[in-house]
Amino acid sequence: MDQKIKILIVITIVIFISGFLSIRYMADASALGKVNVTVENISIQELSLTYCKLKLKMDIFNPTTEYISELSAKFDVSIANTYVGNGSVPTVSIPAQSHQNKDVTLTIYYANVGNAVIDGVQTGNFDLTIHGEAKGNVLFNLLTVTKSFTASYSYS
Repeated sequence: MDQKIKILIVITIVIFISGFLSIRYMADASALGKVNVTVENISIQELSLTYCKLKLKMDIFNPTTEYISELSAKFDVSIANTYVGNGSVPTVSIPAQSHQNKDVTLTIYYANVGNAVIDGVQTGNFDLTIHGEAKGNVLFNLLTVTKSFTASYSYS
């Protein structure tokens, strides 16, 4: 085989593999970018004199035709526009066009927050907002892509 033909074959293979990996990366990253994280429900698990425990039912929706593997999320939580803590969603994989529900327990210590937060929780009337970042693996789990999200829920 001529040296020029060997080089042409190698270049063709490299271009084909690079193109395939680029398309795969774009599809995976696009899927992660379309993931929707919402707070479906909040329940007060425990209410004491010094703290309370809230259970957040979170819904993670993958509207795309791509499977998303090893998705996780970390977020900050605010009540009455006051930071009250942070939380995370354990790693989950989400098939195409499906939902995953995850329960997250958040403990709020009253010493760390203002009266507006305490009053809202104790009276059962407050707005909760989470701001965070979801991370998922793409390109055959070789790279990680992140997406910022915000979700709100009014408890009453």
